[in-house]
Amino acid sequence: MGCLSLWTLHLSHRLSQSHLAVTYSESSPLHPHPLIRKPGLTPNTTVLLLLVRADVIIARGQYYWEVDVSNSSVYTVGVISSDGCRGWWLERNASAFHAVHDGSCKAIVTVPPRVKTLGIFLSFEGGILSFRNPPTQEHLVTLPTHFSTSGVLPALGLGQGRLRLRCGLPTPSYVFLGKNSTYRGPCCPKGVWWHRKVSFQLVKRVIQKFEKLALSD
Repeated sequence: MGCLSLWTLHLSHRLSQSHLAVTYSESSPLHPHPLIRKPGLTPNTTVLLLLVRADVIIARGQYYWEVDVSNSSVYTVGVISSDGCRGWWLERNASAFHAVHDGSCKAIVTVPPRVKTLGIFLSFEGGILSFRNPPTQEHLVTLPTHFSTSGVLPALGLGQGRLRLRCGLPTPSYVFLGKNSTYRGPCCPKGVWWHRKVSFQLVKRVIQKFEKLALSD
């Protein structure tokens, strides 16, 4: 995936000139306070943050991008369906992190509270959206699903501070080779999901390529 840009119609969001960073404006008359999770809502209605969407629809293949989250503590990061009816998110509200997807909302304890960057890996045909901590190569959580055939768009929700998108990045080798990689086996520690329906053959050749490169170093 080449570099993409963000767009928004919300007055509470200010985009940078490069369209790769968005800042929440607390002075917005429409939204004087951040919109955050309210107890008792169903998983389908917990994401209350106004969305900033990318200008690229993903309908096939595998993609990787990163989001600098060091200047915000109220945000969602993930993808949204092209019709805007479904979303797959890693959500932060102050010190609490949740994974929201397919009617499910689960607390995530694997995300360090001072996380600065989130790496997002999407396998469209494999039905996987996984999140990582690039500086440590740590696997945070994987959301197994079946994406709509019309495609998905990378998207951000912001209720405080600033987020910056980093795109046009190659997929890091540790996504496939790491000991906690979702492609390595059906491991299922607390807070991490393994998608058992994903065929390992879909990425076997890619894994073998990276293994050969690792052995040659």
